[in-house]
Amino acid sequence: MDIRPVCAAAVVLLLLSLSSCFPPSAGADLLEYECNNGTSYAANSTYQSNLRSLLSSLAANASRSSLFPPVGFTTAVVGASIPDKVWGLGLCRGDTNGTDCGSCLSQVPDVAFGQGDLCMGVKEASVFYDRCLVHYSFRDFLASPDNRIVELRGVGSDNVTGDAAAAGRFDALVASLVGALSDWAAFNTTTRYAVGTMVSDDGFATANGAVVHRINGLVQCTPDQAPERCRECLQALIDEMPEAFNGSTGGHILGVWCNLRFEVFEFYDGSPMLQLVAPPPAPPPSAPVPTDQTAGGNGTKRRQHAATVSAIVLGVALILLSIFTLFLWRNTRRKLPYQEDDDPASLLFNLQTLRRATDNFAEENKLGHGGFGAVYKGVLPHGQEIAVKRLDKASGQGLKELRNELMSVAKLRHNNLTMLLGVCMEGQEKLLVYEYLPNRSLDTLLFAPEIEKRLLLPWETRYRIIYGTARGLLYLHEDSQIKIIHRDLKAGNILLDSDMNPKISDFGLARLFNSERTSTITSQVVGTLYVIYLSTCYTSYRLRKFL
Repeated sequence: MDIRPVCAAAVVLLLLSLSSCFPPSAGADLLEYECNNGTSYAANSTYQSNLRSLLSSLAANASRSSLFPPVGFTTAVVGASIPDKVWGLGLCRGDTNGTDCGSCLSQVPDVAFGQGDLCMGVKEASVFYDRCLVHYSFRDFLASPDNRIVELRGVGSDNVTGDAAAAGRFDALVASLVGALSDWAAFNTTTRYAVGTMVSDDGFATANGAVVHRINGLVQCTPDQAPERCRECLQALIDEMPEAFNGSTGGHILGVWCNLRFEVFEFYDGSPMLQLVAPPPAPPPSAPVPTDQTAGGNGTKRRQHAATVSAIVLGVALILLSIFTLFLWRNTRRKLPYQEDDDPASLLFNLQTLRRATDNFAEENKLGHGGFGAVYKGVLPHGQEIAVKRLDKASGQGLKELRNELMSVAKLRHNNLTMLLGVCMEGQEKLLVYEYLPNRSLDTLLFAPEIEKRLLLPWETRYRIIYGTARGLLYLHEDSQIKIIHRDLKAGNILLDSDMNPKISDFGLARLFNSERTSTITSQVVGTLYVIYLSTCYTSYRLRKFL
């Protein structure tokens, strides 16, 4: 018996089983392409040879991009002179690894040199796959980035059913999601890429009989763009969405420098960066109260007279209610232990309120201990969480100097500065009341021994912390009414809110001077040791550069 056919069949079955264990890499589907048929080149010409070299170079370079975080983006120019010179740009989706990026870009020659109704012989073309895009041209489009050189739209095969209001609300949710993603991609990442979801509890019925509860969105710019430029590019696409989509459950607007897409199915890899919840639909307007139109003569006059009397009575009641409310507010305001206005006295808390808020400065409420004293978490009677810094009794800061400084710092308002809510100075106690920030200080994550905590600081979050801290310093140095030099900026004095946004804190060593002065002299060394060292090194460098 010849066993070779049996062995061959066994080998085939073994290979099939192994192939099921190792799925192929993610493929790329062709979404759109556009050929500029106004220009052409001859077969086997120098331009065609340069174009082949360009496409090969884009695929190779984007797959091993040196940007960090890595993202498949590259530009190239091939050719010595016009008319044979060709410019090109390649960009892969932000969740695509180097291997899949190169694989996607390597498919572009199928469109560029394919026969039939593709782009064979055309000097300028744009090719969009779901994972990558390429634009090449005989013109130097890289010198003047303009997303309008090509813009392709597409919509899905299903639509939201029902009245026009349902389709309008769905479109509004899509626009809200894409707008939030555009802010995130432009200002919170260096890859200029963001994906996210919008979830609606009520859902939307579609023509295919399904009910849609989840909308997935994606936006992306080329990563070489500045944040403002990327946001403007995406906003131009958002402005076109009402015209492009009318209740469609999927769609895209594709450009060379930025693009957006949304679907009711998940079309990207990885976790969404934003997860939004749709607000409930507005209730329908109540029906107008029917009026009696049959009565005439004296009946009409009686109704008019009754309406006039009702209006007068209602007006008098509103006036009396307003006076009573104002009187009650003014009397209650005098009794509050905390207030929020520009009067310095309004920033004063009484000690009893803060003792109750912190459970008499209980050890379990202690958040940490700094150079000037301990910090405790507290809850005010109306539910607001606060952080109370209890200065050590041995602190050398005088009562008058501390009060004057606090009154000045309390007027600062910026998203990247910790908000001072008030102060309490009774007896030997000196207490500062700040807004509570749940993620504590940056150093607790940056230098944490547990790797789980350090993983809470991916590059996008670190970039946002750096950017926000710089904005806070710019406000202190340039934009506030009083100029402030912090003099002790370190990771321990950068607090993080629930969204990991940074807020500069601890102005105990800050130096204040008026807006007319551009310099100040300190008579003693202050601050943390390594902060002083870095400042000294920077000053020395600036002096050497100047001299």
